[in-house]
Amino acid sequence: MRNACLIALLLTIATVGSAAAQQPQRRAKLPANFDNTGASFIFSRDVFGELLTGQRPAALSQKATPAMVASSGGMSGGPGGGMSPGPGGAAPAGSGKDWSFITPEVIQDEVKQLNLELAPIAMNIREFKGGGYAVCRRNFTELAMLFEIINETSQDVRWKESSLGARDAFWKTADVCKVGTDQSFAAVKQRSTDLDDLVRGSSPAFSEGDPDATWESIADRPPLMQRLDMGFEKKLKKWVASEAEFRSNKSEILHEAQIIAAIAQAMKQEGFDYYDDDDYVGFCDKMHNAALDMVKAVTNDDPALAREAGGAIAGACSDCHGSYR
Repeated sequence: MRNACLIALLLTIATVGSAAAQQPQRRAKLPANFDNTGASFIFSRDVFGELLTGQRPAALSQKATPAMVASSGGMSGGPGGGMSPGPGGAAPAGSGKDWSFITPEVIQDEVKQLNLELAPIAMNIREFKGGGYAVCRRNFTELAMLFEIINETSQDVRWKESSLGARDAFWKTADVCKVGTDQSFAAVKQRSTDLDDLVRGSSPAFSEGDPDATWESIADRPPLMQRLDMGFEKKLKKWVASEAEFRSNKSEILHEAQIIAAIAQAMKQEGFDYYDDDDYVGFCDKMHNAALDMVKAVTNDDPALAREAGGAIAGACSDCHGSYR
């Protein structure tokens, strides 16, 4: 009798456990204002569409192999320098322009960062008129440069289909941000919305871009020089000053060095003042090559080379300003 009762009890427990296991898990709903809470910058609605690059594995439990990482262009933003600084696709035939030194991950991460910086200014007219318009001019100028690079490179970068329209919209917005007015704020507000939509995977209705536009209209030198100063004086200079700083900021150094290399290359393109001046082009080349040496330093875990490259970047800036100020 006792054994029969024990068996009945065990069967009852098993039945209740099975029923509990079959109950669907209750999940909290997204808050109604999810996109306005700031959480949407951390938690994505569409991880594979917005945040990740490369092919989606057949099984999410599948472990990444070195071949998978290489085929996706490397990883972005991991500690210790997870990004792959290796060459990407070749430049289009006959273009004479090679942007393979800057990876798609760096371009995409920079666009996302600029979006985060612009969003609060585009929502506050007092901040915009109080000096934020200068930040908008710098950021939209850099965005125009980045989207021209996306247009010209043969690498697989997000937003390539929208690159010309976005590029022209961004440089025109940068142009009106030389002053802080109601009209320029309205333009920034609209373009900031378009940029946010792009980053989140939507397709804003940009006007058709001009395929014959030159760098003379695409990007002004002063805002790009401001971005150079920010990247080197406020970031790279500190990160390569010591071995400890170098080892703690490898992924950030990779990112900033490639952005500086891109700006140096852009500023010697036809349309910029002095693009046909050998001395000026030489200074741009010196900065570009030094920035790539810094990428090499991270790849080879060589803090001494990073410091040397930092000195070369500083020297190129000083020499150029001494000749063309």
